[in-house]
Amino acid sequence: MSRTSHTSTHDNPASSGPAHHHHHHHVHGHGHGHGGDMAEANKHHFNANAADFENFPHVKERAAATAQAIREAVALTKDASTVLDFACGPGLVSKELVPFVQEIVGIDISEALVERYNQRFKDEGANCSAVVANIMTDKDILSGRKFDVVFCASAYHHFEFPQEMSKLLAGYLKPGASLLIIDGLMKGGEEVQDEHKGCVTGYGFTEDSAKTLISGVESLEFASFVRVPLPEEEIDAFLLKAVKCS
Repeated sequence: MSRTSHTSTHDNPASSGPAHHHHHHHVHGHGHGHGGDMAEANKHHFNANAADFENFPHVKERAAATAQAIREAVALTKDASTVLDFACGPGLVSKELVPFVQEIVGIDISEALVERYNQRFKDEGANCSAVVANIMTDKDILSGRKFDVVFCASAYHHFEFPQEMSKLLAGYLKPGASLLIIDGLMKGGEEVQDEHKGCVTGYGFTEDSAKTLISGVESLEFASFVRVPLPEEEIDAFLLKAVKCS
């Protein structure tokens, strides 16, 4: 599969190690703890470290690998595909997808990351823009818009209530559209380092636990689970695809 290297808001700039990896990407939307305390912790963390986000180890490679995995998972068309990049961070994955889609809308909990996202695409003249929101509370932030693809890369391990997040993200899908969750593929039993406690629930998911991220969401049907190799990192990623029932 693709060599994906995402970066995420999730990652904690403070460290290198697996935690770090995910974190980078986390940048996406990391603000996302959804509930209260974890969301606020992520928002603070990513606002404080936004300037360093793109300097994390392998984040650009991870973003490229993530985008490649997304392109292999769903059919994208330049003249029609609309995409929601949830936990978008500074737009590293969006940047890789721009040539293949009509429009990308980003959401992140971090004001600093959204500012970087919007500046990046304004400079490039791309049809991409992001808004600051915690969709657990800002439920009408996109005024009912629906998308062909919703993806969340390297951020789910920052979510306190991941199944609830999946339910909310499913609400942004057109009938038959796809939700893609990309995160670290773990063996299980890994301990969260002290410096990451309060910002993450772990550094990824096992295949079994990843599949529970959409369980209980009646509008979503499991479609596929694939490993996404990350050659430069200690762990690989996965991409889980679910389809919105028509």
